[in-house]
Amino acid sequence: MATITRDPPAARRRTRKSGRWIVMLAGLVVVAAGAAGGWYYWQHRKTTVVEAPPQPIYVVIKPFVVTMLDDNQTTRFVQVGVDLEVTDKAAKERVEQALPAIQDAIRLQVLQSKVAEVTSPQGVEQLRKLLIAQANNTVNSVMPLPADPHTPPAKPGQAPPPPVHNVFFTELVVE
Repeated sequence: MATITRDPPAARRRTRKSGRWIVMLAGLVVVAAGAAGGWYYWQHRKTTVVEAPPQPIYVVIKPFVVTMLDDNQTTRFVQVGVDLEVTDKAAKERVEQALPAIQDAIRLQVLQSKVAEVTSPQGVEQLRKLLIAQANNTVNSVMPLPADPHTPPAKPGQAPPPPVHNVFFTELVVE
C-alpha cells in the first residue's frame, strides 16, 4: 500500500505566506506603475486651450430712405439699413471715424441702382459686393492707415487688409 504523506503544517504556512507576498508585491507594482504614469501625464501634458472663434464686430448704420425712379418713371422709396462687419477694433475705429463719408457713399451707390435690381436676390447680392468695395475704398481714402514704426514696410503693390469684411442688410424695403 502506498502511503500518503502530508506536508507538514509549517510548509503549508510558508506557501500561503509567500503567495500573499507575491500578490501584495504585484499590487504594489501596479500602483507604482499607475502613479508613474499619472506623474508622466501631468508633467508632459500639453495645455491645449481651445480658443473661441473671434466674435464679429459690427458697425451699425441707421436706416435711411432713398427716392428712386423705376422703369415707368414712378417715384419709389427704398429704405435701407445696413450693418458693416469689420475685421478688428482698430478697423472699427477707422470705420466709425469715416462713417459720414461711408453713409454718403452707400446712398450714392443705392441711388445708382435700379429698383428691379434691389428687389431681386441677385441684385441684392451684387449691391452687397458693391457696398463692401465702396465702404473699403471710402475708409482707406478718408482714414489711411497710420505708419507704424514697429511693423515691417509693406511690399510694393500690396494693399492693406480691407477693414470691412461684409455688409448685412438689416432693412431693405421698397415702396
